[in-house]
Amino acid sequence: MTSRERILAAMARQDVDYVPCCIYFNPLSPTLRRGYTWNFPWPPEATPEEMVRYQVEVLGLDQVLSVAVSVTRPAPGCSARVWLEGDVLHKSFTTPVGELHAAVRYNDLWPHGLDIPFYSDFNVGHYVEPWLQGEADLECLKQLQMARPLDEIVAEARPAFAATKALADRYGLAVAGNAGMGLTGAQHLFGAAPLCLLVMDKPALVDAYLEHEHQLNLLTIEALGQLGADIVRRNGFYETADFYSPALLERMLRDRLNAEAEAARRCGMMTAYTLHSGVMPMLDYLADLTVESIFGIDIAFPGMDLRRLRDALAEGKSFWIGPCSTHHLWGGPEPTRAAVRTVFEVFGRTGLILSPGVSAHSIMPSAPRLTMPAFS
Repeated sequence: MTSRERILAAMARQDVDYVPCCIYFNPLSPTLRRGYTWNFPWPPEATPEEMVRYQVEVLGLDQVLSVAVSVTRPAPGCSARVWLEGDVLHKSFTTPVGELHAAVRYNDLWPHGLDIPFYSDFNVGHYVEPWLQGEADLECLKQLQMARPLDEIVAEARPAFAATKALADRYGLAVAGNAGMGLTGAQHLFGAAPLCLLVMDKPALVDAYLEHEHQLNLLTIEALGQLGADIVRRNGFYETADFYSPALLERMLRDRLNAEAEAARRCGMMTAYTLHSGVMPMLDYLADLTVESIFGIDIAFPGMDLRRLRDALAEGKSFWIGPCSTHHLWGGPEPTRAAVRTVFEVFGRTGLILSPGVSAHSIMPSAPRLTMPAFS
């Protein structure tokens, strides 16, 4: 089997010649690497082609290449400005319906320079004022995220997709595109604690944001399908019972997630849904989702019961699962090997893609101890 065939068969819980191993290598930004040693066997300046060649030919991995499409544009008349007031960084957008503003603490830990993106985990810990607080803010955001025509989206994305697809075909790899963040993206925009309160105090506001994003996700999925992607990935990292009740998740997300999964299938693609921690209370809800696979569950998280997870979900879903990034990979080879043995013991060889939850970091001290062959 090619790597592409192996990955897609494993996602569908079909027989494979051997269990695929796919690793997301997260280089981290220079800010996040400050004070640490770069431990990947390739240099930080390596090209995507060089990294893929090493990962596939030297390490023997079944890598999946990523593509992106941009489905929005700002309405006419929108503008932005950024400024510093002491140690607080501000960014403001002027839109036809009002001003949208955010502010963050600007310090050595802020990785985005003189900018405040909409979607970043680092927003949450730095917010002085989040992007979204009320209905007027959401209306401004919609002005900045106006849907573009599908043919325009596909035409713009096609050259970059063709280059990625050519690299994937050279090594027989699958291609995946991202579509949707849901409550993960909402947390980036509203802030973590405010969002947990808003789903109770102003659920209509959160639901309106999720519906806005859902429509953009459906457009993204259709564009990825026209381009020829194999897999659609949704980042549900924070869409878990760490923050919300299973009933709330079901009410706000289930129908949208299932509609997006069905849209992907109509376009000939499969779905991978990223989750990490807090999944045990929501197993019944997850069983009702029609996504084909779940990616990134933390097998070392307190309260995790892998056999219950398997029994609840394995009949209809496959797993991208393996050693925990923070617990096992940082611990070195022996904890990592023990975690791999546990995964095989629990999940067997059907519907399994061995993959760390959720990534291997460039600063992890285990990398040189794994005695990877030298990069050349």
